[in-house]
Amino acid sequence: MLYSYPNLIIMKNKFSCNFNHLLSSLRNQVLIKNRSKYNLSKLSAIILIIILLCFTNFSCNNEQNSQSVQSKHEVASLDTILTCLGNIFVNKIDENYHAIINFTVTDRDIALHIIIQNNQLQVYDKLHGDANFTFKSSLEHYNKIYRGEITGFTSMGRANMSDKTPLDFELHEPVTDNPMNDLMFFVQRFFNPSPNDKVILSRRNSRIVHGGHAIPLFYQKTEEIGVRSAWYQINKGQQVNEPGDTNTFPQYFIITKGMGFARIGNDTLRVKENEAYYIAPGLDHIFWTDSEKPMEMIFLAWGKGA
Repeated sequence: MLYSYPNLIIMKNKFSCNFNHLLSSLRNQVLIKNRSKYNLSKLSAIILIIILLCFTNFSCNNEQNSQSVQSKHEVASLDTILTCLGNIFVNKIDENYHAIINFTVTDRDIALHIIIQNNQLQVYDKLHGDANFTFKSSLEHYNKIYRGEITGFTSMGRANMSDKTPLDFELHEPVTDNPMNDLMFFVQRFFNPSPNDKVILSRRNSRIVHGGHAIPLFYQKTEEIGVRSAWYQINKGQQVNEPGDTNTFPQYFIITKGMGFARIGNDTLRVKENEAYYIAPGLDHIFWTDSEKPMEMIFLAWGKGA
């Protein structure tokens, strides 16, 4: 159901291309042989038959998809969303994964929980008292995640823990001995309807974090070391970070598109695509552009505290 709408569009486009090619070939063959009224009438009859046959076949093959096309613009229930995302998620985990997760809808009186065990998922009414964590969001935003318009990571991205985000969480009982990793693993893999956790890097799929359009990609952390990455788009008038924004861990910023400026420590540099810049721990690092075209970059961080 999640993928039937794009498939329908692809089939329709293929039909249009093949039909137009066939139509052009028939017309050329008949006109080259003879331009008489008889052949033109014969051509018209052939074309009419082809249209009827092709559209009948197209309609029959895609009768089941019509409901999916219509439902693309409808609001799915939280139960439906959790069931569909959950059925994809259980194929991303091993059989030893066990978790209980609560979900609440902030703009409606709806609360559900799921239990994942032995690569199976069940959805239940109400909140569970022994849940590992609880997620909170509006029904509209749950639907945006469900449709693949935004990931869970992007929905939770924030510069400070006190920042409000469209998807919020509470930690309860850890799944393993690393509760933050438990949370990030679930967010990355559950709140993404792609079997391979595909992330679309574009402005429309991002949120403003640290002053630029951001899409977090990966996050893992232990007591000794952390690793994180994100995609950024900076437009004219935007600035990623402020003076005094420093970190205790090393970072790299890889410019993948466009050009702009970077202030790293006391140095102000002109930067452009296919360049990478190392940020040592403790250094200010600010990025901006005065170009009408956006600058895009990948952020990497690692080390203790990342």
